[in-house]
Amino acid sequence: MTTTCAVCGTEHGEEALELGYRRPDAVIDLDAATRAAGVFENDDLCVIDAKRFFVRATLPLPVNGRNGNYQIGVWVEVASSDFDRIGKLWTDPGQAAEPPMSATLANEVRLHPDSLGQALLLQLTGPKTRPQVFVRDATYSLGAEQRHGISAHRASEYSVGLRAA
Repeated sequence: MTTTCAVCGTEHGEEALELGYRRPDAVIDLDAATRAAGVFENDDLCVIDAKRFFVRATLPLPVNGRNGNYQIGVWVEVASSDFDRIGKLWTDPGQAAEPPMSATLANEVRLHPDSLGQALLLQLTGPKTRPQVFVRDATYSLGAEQRHGISAHRASEYSVGLRAA
């Protein structure tokens, strides 16, 4: 199923690839030797020097006129105690009942200058799904899009050049 964009006239697939970041920016910025010596990393969790703790999550953006959200795959930084709690609940089917945790955005999200470090709430969703995050500041551009939705054209703007992310 496709949608014709009212802005550019191009057809966009509703299930187009979505923007996702492979690792937190702090990990990407490390040289290879430092990264090899001091980083634990996999596709769900990262730890730098046993001092900084990261979790992969999704940041949902409602798309006007479309069922389902555009999901940006982001990394968030959490406190050590929250990281431990997430680890204890990782396979627990009831983890979604856990109260939201504070987090900060660990990627500079394209189209949103100064998004790195934005305050978030992280909500666990279940052992087979990534946690979701919600921007605390409703006046910040990414927070406003999360609350009010985006057009199909805007979703496609996020997806342009995905291999660079």
